[in-house]
Formats: sequence, C-alpha cells, structure tokens
Amino acid sequence: MPALTIFRTFTTKPLAGDDMQIVCCVLGAYRMIQLICLVPLLINNLVKRFSGADLLINGYGTWCPQYELRADEDFLVLTVGEFKYDDLEITRNRFARIFIALACIFMALDVTWILMLWRGASVGTPTQPNGRDGYLRPLIVFKMFAINIFPLVLLVVGCLKVSQLRRNNYGCGDETPNYYPDEQWDYVLYCVLLVTYALELFIWPAIAANKIMRWIRSNKLSQSKRYATQAKGERLEQCLGGLLKCAGGKELKNQGEMKDFASNLMEFANNETKVDVVLSDMYVGGKMLARVQAERKINAIIKLQLASNKKGDNEDIAEEEKQSTSVPTDRRSLLDGQDVKRRRSILTLQTDDDGKHCIVVPKNVLTSSNEEDVNVLKNAAHYSIYAQYIYFHVHMALEDLLAKDATTFVRDFEMMAAPSLAIFEAHHILIYYANFYNGIAATPYAIILDEEEKSVVIAVRGTNSLEDWVADLQYVPQPLDKVGDLCGFDGKGHHCHKGVLTRCKWMYNDIKKHRVLKQLYSSNSTYKDYNLVIAGHSLGGGCAQVLSLMLRPSFPSVRCFAYEPPGCIFDDVLSEDCKEWITS
Repeated sequence: MPALTIFRTFTTKPLAGDDMQIVCCVLGAYRMIQLICLVPLLINNLVKRFSGADLLINGYGTWCPQYELRADEDFLVLTVGEFKYDDLEITRNRFARIFIALACIFMALDVTWILMLWRGASVGTPTQPNGRDGYLRPLIVFKMFAINIFPLVLLVVGCLKVSQLRRNNYGCGDETPNYYPDEQWDYVLYCVLLVTYALELFIWPAIAANKIMRWIRSNKLSQSKRYATQAKGERLEQCLGGLLKCAGGKELKNQGEMKDFASNLMEFANNETKVDVVLSDMYVGGKMLARVQAERKINAIIKLQLASNKKGDNEDIAEEEKQSTSVPTDRRSLLDGQDVKRRRSILTLQTDDDGKHCIVVPKNVLTSSNEEDVNVLKNAAHYSIYAQYIYFHVHMALEDLLAKDATTFVRDFEMMAAPSLAIFEAHHILIYYANFYNGIAATPYAIILDEEEKSVVIAVRGTNSLEDWVADLQYVPQPLDKVGDLCGFDGKGHHCHKGVLTRCKWMYNDIKKHRVLKQLYSSNSTYKDYNLVIAGHSLGGGCAQVLSLMLRPSFPSVRCFAYEPPGCIFDDVLSEDCKEWITS
C-alpha cells in the first residue's frame, strides 16, 4: 500500500497509515524520558519556592558569595513577587516555573495527540485506508504546525538561559561562586530535556534538506556525477565501510568490500523508483505468503491422507488422482516408487522445483538401529569440538610459542614436537599449523592431528569480527568455473557465496604455500593413512564446505562437518552433489 500523503510530495514513507503505531511508540518513549526528568524538576522547584531558595537578592543567586539575608530580615523569605527593603532588592527566579509549565502543557498535548494517532491508525484495513487517512492527515498537520511550536520555544529559550547563566562568572562578578549551578543534578535533567527536544526537531531540517536536493536534481540544476545512482551507491558503500572501520575493523580498507551489500540495499530502498514499499507491505506480504504456504501444505496433507486411506470411496480417489497424477494410491507406493529404504525414511512436505506446489517427499532420517547412522552421529559429535576449539583454545595453547604480533604458527618437523591441547585435557590433539590472520579475504584456521581418530583435521573459525561480518554480507553468487579448472573439479554452471569463496581461495593458497598437507601425506610420513576432515561453525562451516570441494580432487576421501553454516553456500544442484562427503 502507498505511504500516507500529507501534502504534495510530503509523505510518511517508509510508514503507511496503519504503521503509525511505530511512530507512537517512539514518541511515547520520548515522553516517558521527559516525564522522568520533569517530575523531579517540578518537585525541586516547589521545594525551592517554599524554602526561598529561588530568591535573587540584588540579582545574585544562592551560589554567589554576595547572596545573604540578615537575621532580622528572615521574613523576606516568605515574600511573593518583588520587594525592596533599604538596600535590598529581592525578586523570584520565575524561569524554572515558566519552563516546567510549558513543558507540562506540551507533554499533555502531545500525549493526547499520540493516543488519537494510535486510535486513528487502527481504523479501516490495509486495503481500505480511506477513513483512516482522512482522519490522520489533519492530526499530522496539527502536530507539524501547532504542537511542534512548544519544543522549538523550549529549546531556544532553554539554550539562551544556559548562555545567560554562565555570563559574568555565573552572575557573581569577581567573586568565586560557592558552587556551580551547572554541576547540580537538576541541571543534568534540564539538559536531558533540551537534548530530547533537539533530537525531535532535527528531523524537520533533514526533511527540508532532502526536499531541496530532490528539487535541484529534478530541475537538472546539477549534472554532476555526485547525483548519479551509481555514485549514490558508492557513497553508501563508503559510509558503511567507514562506519565498520571506525567500529574496530582494522583490516577494512574500504575499497569495495561493501559493494554488493550496498548495491542490494540501494536497489531495495531507492526512493526514485515507483516501488513504494512501506513496513506494512512487508508485514502483509509475509502474512499472505504464510497463508499460501499453509494452503499448499493442507492440500498436500489431504492428498496424502487420501492415498493412505484404502477404505475410502474409489470414485473420490479416482477424481483426486485425475487432479493430481503425481500422488500414488498408498503410502507404500510413495516409498517404493522413489527407491527409498522404508525403515530409514519419513514423508515430508516440500515445494516442487517451480516453488508453486507442495509435494510429498521421502526424507532419510538417522536411526540408532543403523550402523552407518550411528557412525555419522558419532563423528559429527566428535569433530564438533574442533569447530569450537578454533575460536580461542588453539590460540591460547600457542601463546608461549608465538612471537610478538605473530599470526602464523608452523611446526618444525625436525626440531620440535607438535604442541597439543593438553591444557584443555585433550592430549590426543596435536597442532601442526595455525594461521590467525583475520582480514576481508583471510580467515583464521588450523591444521590439527587427531591421534585418537587417526585423522588430520582442518578447523575453520566462524564469524567473530567485523571483517567476518563483511564476508557474510558478500552474498552475491560467484561462478566456480575458474576455481574448478584450477582445483580439478567441474565447476561449470555452478555458483558459490562470494565472501566464502574468497576466503577459501586464500586458505587453499596458504595450505599450498606452507605444504603442511603435502608433508603429512608424503610417502614417508607416519600419518599418510590418516583421514582428512574439515570442520567449521557458522561462517567457518560454509568455508569448510567450499574448501572440501576444492581439496577433494587431491583427497578423494575427505569428509566435511559443517555446523550451522549459511544456507546459501552452493546452488541447489551442487548442494545435492556434495551430500556424499558433507554432513551439515
């Protein structure tokens, strides 16, 4: 549905009329913060008024040494308004009282407005917004041109008062103040109020600037590349990269790492297109999609029940078969027709190739009565510790052996024994190589010897830094043609996650460079008969899958255990082909 148009080109995008509850919640949070600040200020002002602490004597406040009352003039504390007595001129500081009164009026008006907006946003339906929009438009105009005058006045007057307070040494002249009024708790609450008013008002200059820039571009007053769509994508990319770099991404050079994510974000949020997407569109779209999927699932279940019910009406079954010839007449034929072992399969509902219909598909399950399944579960549990150890344990075990600022450990086969994870009660795990360098293209990993299972394990670390997040966001499919030609597998027509592939290329080259696997599997090596296993979690699980594909031509018996990897690593065909050696 479209965003609510207030007047001409001013709209509520990215919010539609029925999304205004989000605005109400944000403004409600603001009002709650302001209320928390106003209540103590109001109580403090009343206490000062009744105790006379708000009196100014000859223009001096209570913080000035010149402020004093003689014992025989204590009755002046109770005076109301201005009062003169000999050389004394006593007045009250009315600013705090007026400021708090205006703030309370503004809060009462705005809370009422928020409640009316909430109620108005609930009128009608997403497809019938006429009554709602006609009710909301005057409310928003009233908010813009009437209610917003209060925070503007409060902010301006409040800032002027702060400036006046600090003049002439806080009004004390040459004397040193007894205390500084801007160091008291009530001043802190006062500043918090001013900040909330400022943040609420800054949205209007931002909207005005945006309108001016659009007008300039629409009238072609500037033909600079700065306003081209490509240039906007580049600026967004630079902003995202700069933000991540400031947040701690030391290896981020901001030279194209965020290009894919920025391009997709620009494509989705491009204001110059005719696609008017608002938050309620996403909600309604998700609900409609869930309903369609539920209908498909129900239809598939009905077909399955009809196929399983041998006592059903033959005519109804025949009619059902005419409507869907792909459904067999009983559960046994569903299993036998696809050559699946019945004892290790269950019937599941999945979408077909075109994604328009649900079909009944037998799916293999692991059972404790099958020896092969037991071995898979046992190995998956055993090698999961490597996906865990690579995060911190391996580096801790090598701290005493690594030079300062060193990121790579290479075991010298002739001069030293391989270090183990004995400090973690894992004496059978020996570390032969580890690289802890973490960059956009580099990911920490280690090559470890498992003497208990007689295997060489490549453990790949998962997401644990900003550089890893950037690699996660590089999700554009990358062709595997050249990689397949280099590594020895058929990659034509197949694709892979770009960020994962980039890191696997780096690991593949790093393994070749240090020749650790070549030494471990040489003809005179003690470990030449050990199995090669690759394990990883999260992003490391995705890297483990791709690295196993790259190493399999050289190590046909390689096994991969990927724990919670991203779901978009390979294309569907390649994912099916890799089931032979990948357990995910």
